[in-house]
Amino acid sequence: MKTFLKLSAAAALLAATAAPAFAAGSVLTVDFNRVFNESAAAKSGNTQLHAKYDTQLQQRNTAFTTAAQSYQTQVNAIRAAAKPGVQPAQAAVTAANQAGERAQAAQDALNQLDQEVQTVGRFVQSQIVDKVGPIAEQIRVERKADVVVPKGSVLASDPAGDVTALVLQRLDASFPNPSITLPQQAAPATGPGR
Repeated sequence: MKTFLKLSAAAALLAATAAPAFAAGSVLTVDFNRVFNESAAAKSGNTQLHAKYDTQLQQRNTAFTTAAQSYQTQVNAIRAAAKPGVQPAQAAVTAANQAGERAQAAQDALNQLDQEVQTVGRFVQSQIVDKVGPIAEQIRVERKADVVVPKGSVLASDPAGDVTALVLQRLDASFPNPSITLPQQAAPATGPGR
């Protein structure tokens, strides 16, 4: 409890010292939830992701489901044939183990593709954030504001300071289509003596 109180007191002190910096001028906010859902770039990125990955995800999910069912069938067969004190046939155990390995491999392939989709989705979002930065700065200068912050990072703000609609308008005009092709990792140098 003492630690919590110390942290709370420290947070209150930090908030009190930071508040005067915002009190001197105006603060503008951008709702990134809206940007990531409503912008042309977000919609285009989402459409591209679905076009590229939906069929692959469905195929890998089907492969996993089929392999898992096959494994379960093998295990059920071993259990049904089991007799007290008698080891199951080695061929049945081997078949079940192989079915389990295929199920695991199918699950790994599905997880790997899902990770790729998540990585590409984050890449699309990072491109959007990179484009919003200069737009937000331009709006900040035009409005003679002190700062532009993500709406989710403040406890309360004046709705008049929300410039999300303007950011969306400018973002849509300047960046309607993000790439879903990840930048290539730099390959290690190879050659004589390496």
